[in-house]
Formats: sequence, C-alpha cells, structure tokens
Amino acid sequence: MKNKALSTLMATAITATLVLPVSSAHASSSLNQSNLNQAQVQVAATKKVVGDTVTIRNITKDTVITSNGTFKIHKDLKPLFDNSNRVALTNALATIVVKNGQISDVTSLTLNKAGTSKKSVYFDGGDAQISGDLTVNADYVKIHDVTVDGQFIITNRVKKAITLDGVSVGDTISLKPLITKKTNWLYVTLWDMKSSNINLARTKVNVSSDQTLSKIDVVGKVLSSEVLTNVEKLTIDVQGDFNLYGEGKIEQIIVKGGSKVALDSGHQVGKVQVDDKSASVTLPVIDKKELNTLLASIPYVQVSVNGYDILTTDKWTTQTDRNIFDTTVMSAKTVANNNSASQEQVKNAITQYKNALAVYQASQKSGTKYGHGDKASLQSLINSVPYVTISWNGSDVYYNTPWTTQVERNAIDSAVSSAQAVVNNYYATQTDIANAINNLNNAIWTYKSAYKYGNNGYYVDKTQLTNLIYSVQYVAASQNNGLDIQVGYNTPWTHQYEKDALLSAVSSAQAVVNNYNSTQNDINVAITNLNAAISTYNQSIKYTP
Repeated sequence: MKNKALSTLMATAITATLVLPVSSAHASSSLNQSNLNQAQVQVAATKKVVGDTVTIRNITKDTVITSNGTFKIHKDLKPLFDNSNRVALTNALATIVVKNGQISDVTSLTLNKAGTSKKSVYFDGGDAQISGDLTVNADYVKIHDVTVDGQFIITNRVKKAITLDGVSVGDTISLKPLITKKTNWLYVTLWDMKSSNINLARTKVNVSSDQTLSKIDVVGKVLSSEVLTNVEKLTIDVQGDFNLYGEGKIEQIIVKGGSKVALDSGHQVGKVQVDDKSASVTLPVIDKKELNTLLASIPYVQVSVNGYDILTTDKWTTQTDRNIFDTTVMSAKTVANNNSASQEQVKNAITQYKNALAVYQASQKSGTKYGHGDKASLQSLINSVPYVTISWNGSDVYYNTPWTTQVERNAIDSAVSSAQAVVNNYYATQTDIANAINNLNNAIWTYKSAYKYGNNGYYVDKTQLTNLIYSVQYVAASQNNGLDIQVGYNTPWTHQYEKDALLSAVSSAQAVVNNYNSTQNDINVAITNLNAAISTYNQSIKYTP
C-alpha cells in the first residue's frame, strides 16, 4: 500500500490485509492489475502476505464481515473474533491470510475503538495468536490473554490509560512519541506479563507491573518516566534532560545519552553505568531516615548479674545479652555512616536491628530492689513520651507526619531527664514522685501542643486498596442472557456490561494506586467505590440452567 493511503486509513480505523485464494473471483480479477498483485496471490498460502486492506465491519458467530467480503474463521482464531470482542473490533484493521474463504492467520491487528475512564473497551484474545504486531490506537483499552509474535504497539492516540493482562509479546512493547505543548501522564498497567521488554519513546509514562520487567529502553525526547515495579535492566538514551520517578528495585541502569539525568527516585538501584561521559547524572538518594531514627534512641536497659541492684520499676539484662545486641547496633551504625551504602544495605540493617531489638527486649527482666516510693507510674509515663521527628521547617518530613524543632525536643528531653533522676534516686519520697509525674505531664502537654506536620510529598497506605484489587474474582460473561454460557449446569455468570462495570471500577482503583500524588482520602474513596462495585457485581451473578 502507498504511504498516503496507509496514513489515511490509520487515522480512522484498523484495516485488515486480506489475502484471497487463487480460486476466488476477486483474486482472478486482481491477477490482471499488476505483476505485484499476481505475485501476492501466488504466495497466498504463506503468512504475512500483503494484499488488499479492508475494514472489519462486523462479526457473527462463525464469520467476519469486512469491507471486502465475508469470511469464515478458523477454529484456532475464533477467540479473537468472539462476539464479546464485537465492540473492541469496531472499525478495526487487520492483516489476514484467507484460504478457501476461511481466515487462517492474522498477521497484524490494530484496535481503534476507545473506551472511557468509567468503562474500558475490553478485548479478550482467549489465548489465540497474532503472528505479527498488535497495535492499540485508542484510550482506555484492556487487552487480555493473547499471544503476539511481533510488537505490541501503543500509538500516540493512547493518552490516558491502557491495561495488558496475560499478554505474551514476542518482540517489544513500544510506546510511540507524543509531542505536544502539554502532556499528561499515560498509565500503562501490566498484569501477569513475565519477562516483558519495553521501548519507551513517550514522555510522562507511568509503568506499573506485578511482575519483574526484563528491560526498559527510554529513548528519544523523553523528559520523564515513572516506573512502579522491579526491572532487571533500564537503559536511558535520551536527547535532553531526564527525570526518573517511582519505586521498586532496578538491578542495572545504563545511561547512553542525555544532558542532566536525575536518578534520585525511590528505586533501589544495584548498578549504574554511564556510557555518555558528557551526561550529568544524579545518582539515587539513599534514604537513611528510618535507620537514623532507630539509632538516635536505642532503648537500652541496665546491666546486672541477678537484678538485686535494680529497682522493681526498672528492667535489666545480663552483660552477655547486652553485648549481643550491641554487635547488631554497631553494624547498623556502620551502614548509617557509610556514604556508599546501597538502599538494600540500609534496608537489611533496619531489619537486622529490629530483629535483634526484639530478642534483646525478650531477655529483659524486672529488678528486685525496692525504693521508698512507688515509681512504676512515673517510669511508665517516661516510657510513654510521644517523641516525634526533629526538623527545622518540616520540608524534610513526610506529608502529615508530626515534627518539632530541636528547641522543643530539648525541653521535653530535659523534663524526662529530671523525672528519670527521681526514678533513679533510691531515697526519692512519694511526694517527689508525685511532683515529677505532674511536671512531666505538663511538659508532655506542651510538647504535643508544639507538634507541626510535614509537607514532603504524600505518605499514604495503599495496602488495603491493593489487596482489594487482587481479591476481585470474575465469573463468565454473557452477551446473550446466559444462553452462550456452555460450561455446564449451575455455572455462575453475569452480563458482559455487568462485568465491564466491575472492570472499570478495578481500573479506577488501580489508577489511584499508581498515582504518586494520591492522598489518603483518595485511597479511602477508591476502597469504598470498589467495595460497592464488587457488591453490585456479586449480586448480579446468575447461574446457567
């Protein structure tokens, strides 16, 4: 086909390349058109033969109606042209091989029908095979269970969201460039997509996956990308500045091109290789806040041989227990002070410290020495002081996390120190203890009144929403009041539009999970909406008679 004709067709609908058998009247007519057409017809029995391009008009139970005729469907390809895919195949274009009036192979397919944010267009391949490329040319499309031997192409007409579930891609998932003055984020969600390779030539693409991705190549005029999954190899070969966002583990990053390349995301990066010596690369920032906070207030107790010299209100351990705990503390401090430590090393140090602390606390015993007053209440109050993060202006503190200045922290520390001195004083009277409790309570009230809240990004808990998404269970979908559900007696089913409503709710919930800027309120609303959709879907389940 000439380039001009191809451009016109791609702007409107997905065409099918139709290869007619030699015996058909249309093929006989085509033989006289040109030597090229004659050669095409002679090799019509082979795959990926370029012939006439036609638009898919409609599908029935056993046939595909195109602008160039009606053809039967080979049994292996019937899942592609199932009635449930009627909407998705509206104005679709495909390259097909026809033998004896029957479609025997699909060598390319392009989907043009768009969905909405509330109702996606659903295409289920039923584990059938496309021996060439599959192209999606519209927004809010969900592709499920299809094998693509060639590329999976996402064109620049896909601007909001697309979901791939159980799709096997032999070549690469390619995202074509979109060059506009204002570009919004495109959300690409991958489910059960093992060992996927992605060629990303589009800026502002959010890629999330429940499986580790083998390779992502960021190329061309891409300014920023967000990756919310684990990746074995990420290659950056861009023409200007670039920012990487997201979280997950990236085993290797290779910078082949770029000006200012910022890798200071939330990823755990194993190795960074810079091939472009002219590129200014900002390496990932290692987050040691939690580790430093743990080491800033280590909950030591007193050391004793038998506890006779320790007050009944105090805890103690043997020197051996203390030494074992101190070994882990020193290892954690070594990681905290190491400027070359990786995020993985920091994470391991935190885990080892918490495990050692649990063992250390389990070994603690109460003392047997009695003082002149009841100090248990005062010691309990000291132990309950609600310490928060120290900051200068809150810019380094997570969103909505409490903090105070160093001056306010010094004030509560002084009050605690005075109270602890009373506990440690063997001769402290009950009056001394009562005054210490009153003074410390006043100091705690003043300290809590000074709480401010951080403004560094959003820190929300998406665990419940993610678990709810994974818990969704679908039943068979029917387009014909259950008459096309042939699984067996008493098989549960719903109408396709009822399933689509639940799929849309799941997609909306996933978008909230994938959105870095989602607030806790957004999470709560998404949970409520998805629970309501699940309830409605479950109530709509019927059973095959």
